[in-house]
Amino acid sequence: MAEEEVFSEGRMRILNSKYKISKIQIKYLNMLKYINIMIRLFAVIMLTLTFASCKKENVLGTNDITYTVYYFHPTARCESCINIENFTKELITTKYTTPLAMKYVALNIEDAENEHFKKDFNLKFSSVVIAKTKKGEIEKYKNLDSIWTYSENKFKFFNYADREIQSFLK
Repeated sequence: MAEEEVFSEGRMRILNSKYKISKIQIKYLNMLKYINIMIRLFAVIMLTLTFASCKKENVLGTNDITYTVYYFHPTARCESCINIENFTKELITTKYTTPLAMKYVALNIEDAENEHFKKDFNLKFSSVVIAKTKKGEIEKYKNLDSIWTYSENKFKFFNYADREIQSFLK
């Protein structure tokens, strides 16, 4: 009787007399109804799990958390310095705009208002630094100190910088 729950005895008699549907066909219809119910239930469970896993604190850019990639440079710059700036800016503005919304900022380290960054990030020369800021305070940062190795090769630079950024975000 459990197989015939979707179609009651009365409904089965009506179907059988009106459409000449056999018990096997009714069992098949019951099975299709159960499959339909299971698919809908599965979809509801998956949607619930998807939305439950999207906690606000895990979404980048929320709870006053921001990520900034800084390029620090002196006033006088060589070709490698310009490459590093261009490569960094292109990577951040093309790959990390959505959903992450990471900011890119280029700063002259020799300007008086930017001198504090030398101490904040322990800078000695031109550098690319990624920083996580929470509620206005720098929570952590990473200096991508191997950028000079890749300053002449855009592809290798992108691979290196992207790997470092991804590892920083974990």
